[in-house]
Amino acid sequence: MNEPVVATPIPSLSSSPTPSPEVSRLPTPTPNGHLAPPTNSTSPPHTTPSPASDMTSSTPRAGSPVPSPIHLTMPKTDQYNARGTLPNTLLAVSVISTILGVIVGSSLSLASRRVLDLSAGSWARPQLGIYLAAVASFHLFEFYTTAGWNPLKVSVDAFLLNNTSQYHVAHAMGLAEYFISSYFFPSKFEGKGNSTSYLAIITIVMVGAQIIRSLAMIQAAQSFSHIVKSRKHDDHTLITHGLYSWSRHPSYTGFFYWAVFSQLLLGNIVCTIGFVVVLSRFFSRRIVDEEKWLVKFFGDEYIQYRRRVGIKLPFFFSSA
Repeated sequence: MNEPVVATPIPSLSSSPTPSPEVSRLPTPTPNGHLAPPTNSTSPPHTTPSPASDMTSSTPRAGSPVPSPIHLTMPKTDQYNARGTLPNTLLAVSVISTILGVIVGSSLSLASRRVLDLSAGSWARPQLGIYLAAVASFHLFEFYTTAGWNPLKVSVDAFLLNNTSQYHVAHAMGLAEYFISSYFFPSKFEGKGNSTSYLAIITIVMVGAQIIRSLAMIQAAQSFSHIVKSRKHDDHTLITHGLYSWSRHPSYTGFFYWAVFSQLLLGNIVCTIGFVVVLSRFFSRRIVDEEKWLVKFFGDEYIQYRRRVGIKLPFFFSSA
């Protein structure tokens, strides 16, 4: 079979893809553990890069040195004396920003409680709050895991907020079904589907699925990418330990159950079925395409691994 020279990138949610084939724009490691300004073959000689370029995210070229994630810190400046009591890393910055944002949001909600009590209708149920928190947490953890364990690929895109129009349409349809049901069929939320025990079980499953997704990204570290790539680099290794000894694509598995149970949380019938079918078909096509490249990169090693380890998705409409 003739293999294409360059594969078309498939956006997001990748489990075991390869690093980017682009020319590296990464800074190089220096003896003090920080990053020297990146080199760019297209830039004029003796051009000093802007400060922002120190944190440009990309994947190194084959054979280029890969600094350890624990040594990657934010750029230093001589304009002040650093206290050194807080980690000066992207992960620390993003976590601190989130904590401060949560405090501000919670405080404003408390301050406007009377207004919320007057404006909230029957739609303001606990499951809607859990759902919105779960979606926001998903995007936060996508960035956290990239910034903490795969910093050479970190960028604003690591939040996956631009995760294809189909992704946003799917969640919009889920919310639409919830609000329509709340208006026309409010009685469906008065049974066991709205009980504390039911919501607790659904929430626990979603938390577990999120943990699987994030832990898979952590264990794959620099071998993880949100886009299926067509070129293997030196920092890409075949991960077969941890969650990858249980599933070949644990990040796909985690996302699948997280997404499906988010619709069960909202009490959606149509969207739950839709999510199962659409995600199964999406991951089927993606896995077939991705594993063609993995077999090319790792040969018989991946073929034997694929025979030993399944995917752990309930449906797999393989087109291969």
